[in-house]
Amino acid sequence: MTVNKEIRNNAIAISLEIKWLVLFISNRLEAYFDSNKTFEAPDAPNLKFYESKYSEFILNNNLIEIERLFIVTCLALHFKPQVFDKFLIKNKVLNKRFTEFGGKIDESKSIFVPTLETIAFIFYGESFESRFLLHSFFEDNHIFKKEKVLDLYSDNSNNSFLSNFIRLNEEYFQLFTLGSKFKPTYTSSFPASEITSPLSWDELILNKSTFDEVTIVNTWIDNKFEIENNKILNKKINKGYKCLFYGPPGTGKTLTASLIGKKNNKPVYRVDLSQVVSKYIGETEKNLSNIFDVAENKDWILFFDEAESLFSKRTGVSDSKDKHANQQTSYLLQRVENFNGLIILATNLKPNIDLAFSRRIQSVINFPIPNANDREKLWINALKNICDLSPEFIKEISQSYEISGGVIKNVIQYAWLVSKKSKQVISKINILNGIRRELAKDGKSFEK
Repeated sequence: MTVNKEIRNNAIAISLEIKWLVLFISNRLEAYFDSNKTFEAPDAPNLKFYESKYSEFILNNNLIEIERLFIVTCLALHFKPQVFDKFLIKNKVLNKRFTEFGGKIDESKSIFVPTLETIAFIFYGESFESRFLLHSFFEDNHIFKKEKVLDLYSDNSNNSFLSNFIRLNEEYFQLFTLGSKFKPTYTSSFPASEITSPLSWDELILNKSTFDEVTIVNTWIDNKFEIENNKILNKKINKGYKCLFYGPPGTGKTLTASLIGKKNNKPVYRVDLSQVVSKYIGETEKNLSNIFDVAENKDWILFFDEAESLFSKRTGVSDSKDKHANQQTSYLLQRVENFNGLIILATNLKPNIDLAFSRRIQSVINFPIPNANDREKLWINALKNICDLSPEFIKEISQSYEISGGVIKNVIQYAWLVSKKSKQVISKINILNGIRRELAKDGKSFEK
C-alpha cells in the first residue's frame, strides 16, 4: 500500500505530539506520587520543521500548549489508547481508582477514556483555580466551538463540566490524518448528496436578466472574505447569502446551482427533503439542525430543491398541527438567516413560499422557458458532436416549440436511442418525434 506525502507528514507530526503527551503524563504522575520531585513541563514539539496539515492548523491558529493537548488527547485515544494506561492504577489505601485523575474505564475495550478533568490534571496538576480556565476553551468565540473542532459529550452519569469527554470533529480528524478536506457521505444525520455537472460555466445558457442576477451570487462568493473581515461591512451586510431560483421544470435551476459551485470551487450539497420532513413533532427541526450544524463554517453551498415542501406559507392556527407547522417555519427562518454560507432554494411553485422567507432572501431569480434565440443555442450545444443537422432545421424547431433545456435534453436522448436501435444517424424525424413525445407528456399539441 502506497502512503501519500500528506498522510506521512501528518503521521510524523502527530506521533511527535503523542510522544510529548506521554512525557507530560509521566512527568505529572512522577511529581504527584513523589513529593521530592518537581514537575517539569516538557517542551512541545516545534512543528515549524514538520510540514503537514496538522502542523499548519496548529501554527496558523497560534494554538497554545493546553489547546494542543486537547487535540492530541483525542488523537491518542483513537490511535494509541495505551498512552492512558497509567491512569488505571488504583489507590491501594482506598482500593479504588484515583478520582482526581477523572476519566472513565471503558469495560468493553479495557481502556481508560480521559475527560476534561484528566486533561486538567495532566496540564495543571492539583492547581484548583486553573481548572476554571478550561471553560474558556469551549466558549462561543473560541476556535474549538466556532469552527466545531472539538465536541463535548457526556455519559449522563455526571453532569459537571469537567466530567465531559471530548472528541475531534470528523472534518478535522480527516484533515489531520488523511490531509484532505472533509466530504460527508449521505447518512440519516446528513441526508444530502453532492451534485456536480460535466458542463462548464461557459456552456450555461440563460436569458440576460437571469444571468446578471446569477453573477451577483458569484460576486458575493468572491467578496465573502472581505465582508467577514471588515468590521463596517460585517455590521451592514448579511453574513450569509440566500437565493430563490423559481421557474418551470427543466429551465436550469439545478444546473445553475451546480455550476456556481464548480466555478467557485465549492461543493454543492442537495438536501434530500424526503428524509428531512417528518410527520412527527420536532423531527423536521432536528433533521434540519443536523444539516446546518454539519455545514456551518464549511464554505459549502446548500441546495434545497422543491423548497416549497419545506418553506411553505404559514397558515391560520385552527389546531395543534397548524401551530406546529408555523413553529417549524419560524425555526427554519431563524436557521436560514443565521447560516453564514450560501443557500439556494429552488421551486416550481413560487407563490407557495412563505413571504417571510422572501424578506430574508437576497436574490429572487426567475428561470423562465428560454426564448427562441436561447433555445437555438441550447439545441446547437445539445446536438454538437452527436449529429449534423442543418442550421435551418435547428432554427425552425427553436422558433416553433417552446420547450425548456431539460426537455431538449430528453429529446436528444430519445433520438439517439432510436437511431442506435435502427443503426442509423439521428434524423430530423427522430428529433420531431422526440419533441412530439415530450409535448404529449404535458398534454400539449405538437402541431404548429
